[in-house]
Amino acid sequence: MMLSSSLVLLAASPGQLALAMFSAMVFGLAYMSLTGLYLMTGIRLLPGRLSMGPVLPFMACALGQAVGSPVIGVLVDRLEYADAFSIFSVVGILVAVLSPLYPGHIDYLAEEEEPQPAEAEDTGLQAAYDHQLLDENGDPIKPVAEDAETS
Repeated sequence: MMLSSSLVLLAASPGQLALAMFSAMVFGLAYMSLTGLYLMTGIRLLPGRLSMGPVLPFMACALGQAVGSPVIGVLVDRLEYADAFSIFSVVGILVAVLSPLYPGHIDYLAEEEEPQPAEAEDTGLQAAYDHQLLDENGDPIKPVAEDAETS
């Protein structure tokens, strides 16, 4: 929502430098917050694959930037800056408003069922560290001792 609201500021008054600077500040704050959230969420969701956890969200981010830049360029070319940034901000705000309906949250809209006891789940950096030291059977990996006779 903050990313889209920063675009609204640009669309509202593209010629005002102070407003553009404030918009850049809001955009940067939101972008840096999201990147931290992406890092922690990626590690939490893929604790056994520390190298893939942060990569997937950042690949999605890079893909969005690679696709969005030419699209906004075409819109600016065909429309004006204010109209192009307004379209992008409306789409972003609409996605933010509809995000609670994303499949991960659909269970909130379902009929009430008996609550199931939740089992404790290992998450966070310690869980990621613990999971990376397990073999394919889930047993702890034992260090290979150097044999003095073979060296």
